[in-house]
Amino acid sequence: MTTIKLTILGSGTSVPDASRNSAGYFVETQNAKIMLDCGAGTVHALARYDVAWEEMTHLFISHFHVDHAGELASLFQAFRYGMRGERTSPLTIVAPLGLDRVIYGLKHAFGERLFTPAFPVQFRLLPPGGHILLGRTDRLSVAKTPHTEESLAVRIDTSNASLCYTGDTDYSEELAAFFSKADLLVSECSFRERREGVPHLSIMDAARIASEADVRRLVVTHFYFDVNEPALKSELENNYSGEVLIGKDGMCIEI
Repeated sequence: MTTIKLTILGSGTSVPDASRNSAGYFVETQNAKIMLDCGAGTVHALARYDVAWEEMTHLFISHFHVDHAGELASLFQAFRYGMRGERTSPLTIVAPLGLDRVIYGLKHAFGERLFTPAFPVQFRLLPPGGHILLGRTDRLSVAKTPHTEESLAVRIDTSNASLCYTGDTDYSEELAAFFSKADLLVSECSFRERREGVPHLSIMDAARIASEADVRRLVVTHFYFDVNEPALKSELENNYSGEVLIGKDGMCIEI
């Protein structure tokens, strides 16, 4: 029985791409509907890929780079003026410490009224190692990534399935442990080859983390290079024995 459904809203980066929005994902469980990151193009992708965005229960922001959080104001605009029905249930925004500074800046730029939709909005600013419950049985946990001062990875566990998302990160043994035995790992795969001093994953790094974590399936996204899908899949499979998927906008994966 499917307990987690992932829809990729954006598999790209900050580089304009005709087929890839900036980072964004929509995760549905029996107890929650969660948007992971909110980069350019992802708000309209909510409708394009027919996800239940008006029923979104949680928004997770991995860090505050524009390609991951740049459409926050647009999302609130949609909640304020684009809802097709009434809503009373709250939206919980889960983010690293420092989101209050970002929201303050957006309110200063666009006006306080934009960020007060007709339903409650709650903020949960989590430190590394923090977690929240999603209903009675599901759990959302976070861990620090070596990328920015605040950046986090996330893990969503239901009673019989698990999904992890790297956000942006460099290679980390600690993250591999955090992702251990997950059914699906959504991993950034920024570069063909490792770039020392640039905290992103190369193809080999992404495969290495997936292998060390012993995850069942790996889907790679967030490419700064032109993707040749068969070649990229083959290269990842050289260092990881599980199922490999090359992420693209609109892809749906069920666990």
